[in-house]
Amino acid sequence: MAEITVSVNSRPFQVVCRDGDEAQVTQLAEDFATRVAGTKKGNEKAGDSHLLVLTGLMLCNDVRDLKRDLEAVRREVAEAGESRAALSARVNEIEDVLSTALISAAEKIEAIVPDISPDTSNGTDSAPETPASST
Repeated sequence: MAEITVSVNSRPFQVVCRDGDEAQVTQLAEDFATRVAGTKKGNEKAGDSHLLVLTGLMLCNDVRDLKRDLEAVRREVAEAGESRAALSARVNEIEDVLSTALISAAEKIEAIVPDISPDTSNGTDSAPETPASST
């Protein structure tokens, strides 16, 4: 275990942490000290304990707000997933309808092709010839 000294409200505090976590704990302590200093600006007459309680309450409020926001995001993600599933099902339905329509159209075209094909039984097209244009 590592032991580091952090400063909050100009007072040193010894903190024990896991080896390798020193930089992170130092950064957390600096963030906390900044919050305590911000709390002190509106409460100059408050003692250390009072400042720590006020700062702790503000941090708890922030955590509560973040949890609420996180839950809202989770709901939105779940709703988006449900919407995505519904849209995917609708796309599949449309693909099925289009596929059926295309197959039906192809079958109808194949059925009438013999009726509109040129007569090739005598080796020539029965379509009238068009005169060649002169240039």
